[in-house]
Amino acid sequence: MQQQLQRWDNLATTSSAVHPAHELWRGSWVIFTKHLYKFMHNGQELGGTLAAPLLLAATFGLGMDRLVATAAIDGLNYLSFITPGIIAFTALSGAINAGMTILEEKIKGMMKEYLVAPIPRTSILLAATGSGLVKSLVQSLLIVVVAIILGARLQTSPLGVALGGLVLTAFVVSGVGFANAMALRSKSIGGYHTILFLLNLPLLFLSSALYPLATMPGWMRSVALLNPTTYAVEGMRAALFGSGSLNLWLCVVVLTLFAFLSTWFSVRTFKQTI
Repeated sequence: MQQQLQRWDNLATTSSAVHPAHELWRGSWVIFTKHLYKFMHNGQELGGTLAAPLLLAATFGLGMDRLVATAAIDGLNYLSFITPGIIAFTALSGAINAGMTILEEKIKGMMKEYLVAPIPRTSILLAATGSGLVKSLVQSLLIVVVAIILGARLQTSPLGVALGGLVLTAFVVSGVGFANAMALRSKSIGGYHTILFLLNLPLLFLSSALYPLATMPGWMRSVALLNPTTYAVEGMRAALFGSGSLNLWLCVVVLTLFAFLSTWFSVRTFKQTI
C-alpha cells in the first residue's frame, strides 16, 4: 500500500506538466501493474481458472476421440476439434475473474482511493480491461500448449496464428467488457457469480465448441449463430486447425462488433455507477 501511495504522489507532482493522454496511460499503468502483481502472486486464481478446461481436455477430449467419426469433424481428431472450444471456455472463465477484480476493489473501498487519486477516471476501467485481457490470453496460451502435448494437431501458418490471436483477443475483450459492466452493477460477490456462471455454461454448450454446427437441430443451430462463442470457436478452428463451418473473416467482423458493443456497455455502466 505504501508503494501504491508513493506512485499516486509521483503522479500528483507531475500531473500539471503532463499531457492528458499521458496522465491516462500513467494512471492506467499503475493500476494495471497492481492487478498483474496480484495475479502472479495468487496461484489459486490461475489454477482455479485452468482446472476445468484442463479436465475437459484430458478427459472429455481424449475419452470421446474414438467415439466421434473423423469424417464428421473434417478429418480432425476430437481433441483438435474441441481445443478451440476449450480455449473459449478458458477465456470466458478469465473474463469472469477479471470482473471479480474490479468488484472486489469496489467492495473493499479501493475504488474510492482510485477516484481521489490524481488520475483520469477512465484509466481505472482501461487498466481493469487491459489486465483482464492479458491474464485471459496467458491462460488461453497455456491451454494451447497443454492441448498440443495431449495430442491436438495444429494445421496453421504464421498468418493463421496471427488471425487466431486476433479472434481470441476480440472475444476476450467482449467477455471482459461485459464482466466488468456486470461487476460494476453487482452489489455482492454472490450475485455477480450467480449471473455470470449461469451464462458461462450455456454460452459453451449452445455453441459449436463440442459438436459441429451441421449436426445440430435447427433450433440449436439458430441459437448458436447468435452466440459470440460460436464465432470465436469457428474462427480459431479455421485459423489454427484448418477447419471451420463459418468464414474466418466473418468471425473476425462479428467478434470485433461484439467487442465494441461490450466495451461501450462497460464504459456506459462505469459512468453511471461510479
